[in-house]
Amino acid sequence: MVWRRISAVSIAAILVAAIACDLAIPTFRTWWDHHSLSGSIVSSLLVLGVAGLIVDEVVSRRQRRDRASLVAVQALIVYTQTRRAYTALVANADAPDPDDAGSEIRILASMILTASPSLFDDPSARLFLEEVQRLGGAMYRVLSHESQKPSEAAAKRLAAQMAQVDFRVAPLSARLPAQYRSSVDDSADAATD
Repeated sequence: MVWRRISAVSIAAILVAAIACDLAIPTFRTWWDHHSLSGSIVSSLLVLGVAGLIVDEVVSRRQRRDRASLVAVQALIVYTQTRRAYTALVANADAPDPDDAGSEIRILASMILTASPSLFDDPSARLFLEEVQRLGGAMYRVLSHESQKPSEAAAKRLAAQMAQVDFRVAPLSARLPAQYRSSVDDSADAATD
C-alpha cells in the first residue's frame, strides 16, 4: 500500500515537472518537438501510470470497505454467541444449568477459533477478539469452579468484562447499516433486562 502511494506521488511529480519544464524552458520544448515519438511515448506512459494507480487505489479502497463489513458481520456473530454464553451462565435467576452454560461456552470457543484469522488482521476486531477471549476464559473458570450460580464477586467481574466486550463491538457494529445494528442492539438490551 505504501509503495502505491509513493509511486503515485512520484509519477504525479514527474508529470508536473514535465509540464512546468515544457511551459518555462524553450529548449526543453524544442527538444520534445523534435523528438515527437519519444515525447508521445513518455507522456502516454505517465498518463497510463497515473490512471493505473488511481484505478488501483479505488479498487483497493472498495476491497478494504467490503472486508471491513465482512469482519464486522463475523464479529457480530461471535458477539451474539458471547452474549448467549454470558446469559446462560449469569443472567438466570436460579442456578445456571451447567450443561447449557457449558454448551454455550464450547460453541463460543469454537466460534472464536473459526473467526480468529479474519478478525486478527483488523485492529478494532483484534481488540474485540481479545476481550471475548478474556471473557470466555473467565466464564469457563466460573463454570468449572462453581456448581451454583456464580458468586457476587464473580458475577461483577463477568459483568465488567461483558461491558468491555460491548464497548469493543461498538466500532465494528457501526460499520454496518442501521437495520443490522438494531437487531444486535435489541438482543443486547434483552439480555441485560
